Amino acid sequence: MSKETKRWTSSLVDMHDLPVAYTEVDERGVIRLVNEQGCRMIGMPAEALVGHEVWEFLSSDDSKQSRADFFRAIESGEEPAVVRRSIYRAFGAYLTHELHRRLVRDEEGRVVGMSLVMIDVSDAETEHREALQTRQWLESALGAIPQAVVVTDALGFVRSMNGAAERLTGWVAAELVGLPIERGVSIVRAVSRGETELSFLTTLDEAWNGDVELETRAGERVCVWLSASPVLDQETGYVNGVVTVLGTPRAKGVAVA
Repeated sequence: MSKETKRWTSSLVDMHDLPVAYTEVDERGVIRLVNEQGCRMIGMPAEALVGHEVWEFLSSDDSKQSRADFFRAIESGEEPAVVRRSIYRAFGAYLTHELHRRLVRDEEGRVVGMSLVMIDVSDAETEHREALQTRQWLESALGAIPQAVVVTDALGFVRSMNGAAERLTGWVAAELVGLPIERGVSIVRAVSRGETELSFLTTLDEAWNGDVELETRAGERVCVWLSASPVLDQETGYVNGVVTVLGTPRAKGVAVA
């Protein structure tokens, strides 16, 4: 075995046993080693990967940036940061991977390549994208509702509120998101319940409807109809939050004294 070959095989003694995809490339970006998990992840045998530049298996959007980033790290000798790349898989599929990279050095400390650990995060990215799309859809839906709507989490912190709620309370959503609902939706009294605090709205086990006296940001007191419903986790049944809808009073001039 030549010294050159030994240099690229000695570090892979236990790599085939790793539960993650592992690849080593030389200073030109040419794949020298790939373990079984790496072959399985990409869907190609080692002989189809070794000898090819690593960015041949990246999406066209990532390839140019990856090449520049690679040579920048090789030339500077600075350890590269963790990045995400879309890696080409057999049969035309692309999977999003998180790449953990480390420079490979020879006995004299010179940079001779880079080792890559690839973690498939496609599912997590898909879930994030779907959650973002759902949130955007919900915000659009809330914006179209004429009644004031405020959504809180299980602890009563505001998650979102629509334009009608902003106009009613005098608060801007961006100012209240992440703060307790009492900060912006100040209930003086629940007329039909006799409550003096809003805490009952954040610990609901079932829907509640009634008339409440609300104090706006400007200090004006108005009586509005309120409907609050708990948001339940479908699997556990626990309350994840509360959706509060504020509309017009049940009857004009509801007594609040």
